Amino acid sequence: MAELRREPITRMWVVVTTDHPKSPSDYLPFKPPYKVFDAKEPCPFCPGNEAMTPKELYAIPKGKEGWAVRVVPNKFPFFHIEGDFDRRPEGMYDVMEAIGAHEIIIESPDHHQSLAGMDPDQIGKILLSYRERILDLKKDLRFMQFLVLKNYPGIFNQHPHSHLVAMPVIPRRIDEEIWGVMDYYQRKERCIFCDMVKQELSDKKRIVLETIHFLVFSPFASRYPFEIWIVPKLHSPDFYLINEEEIGDLSFAIQSLFVRFYKLLSNPPYSLAFHTSPVQARFHRPEYHWHIEVRLRIGLREGFEWGTGFFVNPTPPEEAARYLREVEKGE
Repeated sequence: MAELRREPITRMWVVVTTDHPKSPSDYLPFKPPYKVFDAKEPCPFCPGNEAMTPKELYAIPKGKEGWAVRVVPNKFPFFHIEGDFDRRPEGMYDVMEAIGAHEIIIESPDHHQSLAGMDPDQIGKILLSYRERILDLKKDLRFMQFLVLKNYPGIFNQHPHSHLVAMPVIPRRIDEEIWGVMDYYQRKERCIFCDMVKQELSDKKRIVLETIHFLVFSPFASRYPFEIWIVPKLHSPDFYLINEEEIGDLSFAIQSLFVRFYKLLSNPPYSLAFHTSPVQARFHRPEYHWHIEVRLRIGLREGFEWGTGFFVNPTPPEEAARYLREVEKGE
């Protein structure tokens, strides 16, 4: 048997299989869907090789010498900061230059480090770097949307790093979320994410972890096995408004979550994305609620999803949350 569940924000339907759901053992041993490139040449992100990267934009020092986190421009950016938009038609189609910014956050001097093994203090430095770079880049009025994205392991370099992308347009996923948020707000005069947090706290079936400021849970209509959202418990549209206390709390939540993934699924590959409101005044949405979405790159059925628009999740979110709760207890 299976259930059709509708994700309440974008109203996307998800197929959740409830008869013989897959457990963690069904995804092991994991075989990567791609060959990870690990260059034999010196790693440009390792200490001592700073000259191999573009000029540093931001850094957090480590003691009197060295660095804990570095931020540099991407050598091969999706968006480039120089030039004009040059909006133009090509027949019926619209074209413009990909103006924006694409930066690499080098998360640690240790080439073999991961979120599961990092001290929360180090994760806090990474979050601080995200915040400071967004605050700097948002001064450029050409940029509408920011995305923080991390893939683990890195496809072209396994040194721990993440991406910060500034875009001149609002991507479809964020646009769909904003549409859902605004529709819900107009009908109920409440934030749909805030109501979701209250519902999950009431149900308690899909919660993995609760901290002072954040709720970590598997969403009701999870698109992927072991999909996790990290949502601030108090309403806030903008990640860059996070304060020092919240950074410390979020660092603990992130480290705890990825330790559980490591223990339960033998260090699985994943993607992580920060969703935050557009930044410029005419596009900013105070009704929006920033959050982090985590997707494990396991058990994907890309063909069916691509052909129908339906996601199929063979591990119900209630089961995923239970496994992640219990692995921390050693049960």
